[in-house]
Amino acid sequence: MGLPHQKPDARRLIRHLIPFIGLGLFTLAAVVLYHQLHQYPLHEVMARIKAMRTAQIWAALALTVCSYLVMTGYDLLALRYIQHPVPVPKTMLASFLGYAFSNNIGFSMLAGASIRYRLYSAWGLSAVEITQLVVFCTTSILLGFAILSGAVFLFEPLMLPQSLHWPLATVRPLGFVLMVAAGIYLAATIVIKKGISFKSWHFSLPSWRLAGAQMSVASVDWLLAGSVLYCLLPDKAPIGFSHFLEIFLLAQLGGLISQVPGGLGVFESIILLLAPGQMAAPQWIGALIVYRGIYYLLPLIVAMVALGIEELLQRHALLERIQTLAGAGLETLFIPLLSLAVFVAGAILLFSGALPSIPHRLVFLDRDLPLPVVEISHFVGSLAGMGLLLLARSLQRRLDAAYLLTVALLAVGIATLLLKGADYEESLILALVLLVLLPRRSKFPRRASLLSVEFNAGWLAAIAVVLISSTWLGLFAYRHVEYSNDLWWDFSARGAAPRFMRAMV
Repeated sequence: MGLPHQKPDARRLIRHLIPFIGLGLFTLAAVVLYHQLHQYPLHEVMARIKAMRTAQIWAALALTVCSYLVMTGYDLLALRYIQHPVPVPKTMLASFLGYAFSNNIGFSMLAGASIRYRLYSAWGLSAVEITQLVVFCTTSILLGFAILSGAVFLFEPLMLPQSLHWPLATVRPLGFVLMVAAGIYLAATIVIKKGISFKSWHFSLPSWRLAGAQMSVASVDWLLAGSVLYCLLPDKAPIGFSHFLEIFLLAQLGGLISQVPGGLGVFESIILLLAPGQMAAPQWIGALIVYRGIYYLLPLIVAMVALGIEELLQRHALLERIQTLAGAGLETLFIPLLSLAVFVAGAILLFSGALPSIPHRLVFLDRDLPLPVVEISHFVGSLAGMGLLLLARSLQRRLDAAYLLTVALLAVGIATLLLKGADYEESLILALVLLVLLPRRSKFPRRASLLSVEFNAGWLAAIAVVLISSTWLGLFAYRHVEYSNDLWWDFSARGAAPRFMRAMV
């Protein structure tokens, strides 16, 4: 009688282990990054970022816009596949929101699928049709990767470093496998007319013309994504685009396999491991930081603002029924997104506490504020950041106590950011989250103990990623400071390293 329960238990165990496997890979990537960069001071990395030309930033922004516009093609082709047309503006909205969140939160978490479900179900698509659409889009992304990577790996094979102890000398065999896989899919669309059945599931294959369009759109998307990073490299970088594209695609593959949200850390570490030695690591890491901001974080912020605006617009009465339904879907999405924003705010506080303040702002604070105020603000700010990470889960559960504590901690976080280092940029972000949260008191009606909230494996892994990242940032920023027990009790205007140590505890 126990046998029927073993398989579900095994699946549940695997589901719980996957986030921690990703966490392990993220930790390994953090170690690799630290090893690659430990000889370079933080100010050198920042100098590389400041040295970027304005034209490079604008080019990266333009290519990012083009990439997200091309992603709309996935949804347009999927809607043609399921034969359920949706107006192009609505399709563009669903596509942008879906990919902005899935690119950052992680491929395995299917964040984009949940957003698509909320939107497309309000626009008349059934659950089966939305599932088909998501599968079609996912298949398109993988096909594009297989075609582009296969072609590049076959015709411009990258020599793998001997330090990796990989059994293959080049990536050409991998390119062959990817091209064969894409060819099999294309051949199946021509030969198999009635689709594929598996148990109670039936999959109808698209026409070969639609499959060709899938591959074309996805290949252009991957090409644009790589071009964003390439245009951020120094003008005299000793690497051609085809060589760079191989490294980029291998790094993206590592990020996808790791299941780490956005491939964070894994993508960067693979880039640095495979990068040509003629180019200094700070040049790469500077470009990677800006790339992460432009291609990942900026669309995520725009998507969150767009959802907030849409949610406010839906509050006006006497809208058409379709808009009312869409508003109901967005209303359901609003609380999870708000909890995500609070989680990000907590991460900002921890990251800010791990990094040294800007020197000229410290001069202003040293003149006008007593040292104890700066010290206490730094320590309390990190405590508030940790509290927000934990409260984000309770907000998702709509607990009233979580709402009150989150409002208080956001206010405290804003004050500490200003008092410890005049970090007005970060305080503005927290203020925006607070302004969105304040009028939403009625959205958190549940009365329950905060201690009763359970954290699943995904939440625990996400919190661990933030803690590891903030600790890594501090260790990297202050690695030139020789450790001693006296540092714990060093209170001085320039004692940034001791403040970091005390805050991280």
